[in-house]
Amino acid sequence: MNNNKTGHRPAVKPGINPQGQGMTTSAGLRPVIDRPLKPGREQIEFTPGLRAELRAKLDAGLAEMHLKASDKQKNQLIESLAFLSEWNAVINLTAIREPHAMLVQHVLDSLSVLHFIPKEATTLLDVGSGGGFPALPIAVMRPDLEVVSVDAVRKKTDYVNKAAEALGIGNLSAVHSRVEEHPVTYDVVICRAYASLKDFVTSAQGCVSPEEDALVLAMKGKFPDDEVAELAGTGWVVDRKRALTVPFLEAERCLLWLERA
Repeated sequence: MNNNKTGHRPAVKPGINPQGQGMTTSAGLRPVIDRPLKPGREQIEFTPGLRAELRAKLDAGLAEMHLKASDKQKNQLIESLAFLSEWNAVINLTAIREPHAMLVQHVLDSLSVLHFIPKEATTLLDVGSGGGFPALPIAVMRPDLEVVSVDAVRKKTDYVNKAAEALGIGNLSAVHSRVEEHPVTYDVVICRAYASLKDFVTSAQGCVSPEEDALVLAMKGKFPDDEVAELAGTGWVVDRKRALTVPFLEAERCLLWLERA
């Protein structure tokens, strides 16, 4: 992998909420945002009991996936859910709001690909990562990896930058941009439920390192036969595929490796 490739890390201004309004941060990294709750939303209190339940489920999930994490990493992953939950009450970041479901469908789902990211990789781009998935969990578990999230929606990249700052994830940053206009290349380019395979490779191909061992990965649900057929004429093909197992989730998941034809 080329160690000279890296993403642009934008400056994060302390004390500014995603909409440019003032904010403060209370204990537990939970933001107090000067905006009303979205209609029908309620703040979910991350009590010590709830945190303990989530920690137990996280421990079990990591063990099932044969992943080792320090107490610091586990705490960052749990606190990322508390942070996301409170911000999501006022800014639409995810339709998944129940904490246990967030842990499974965001954190554990994101970590299901961790074994397939080469240890020698130094940079990773998450295309259209929304509320920071899979970028944030990967960055927590791979502190040696420079992880950049790119998204065309400013509130989402502002959120990821604020989460990285509040949670102490120094190797994570977000760039507000269309991926086609992001002139940086990476060792690994990944997406999760971003777009069709055709749209993914045509929009993100400029971000793929020219090195032979660069990886382009797409996280999908069921194997997308129609999307694979649409790759004809793009100069890209699916090189291989693998079913993913996400603890506590019965839905199908798969990972696709794409390469230039």
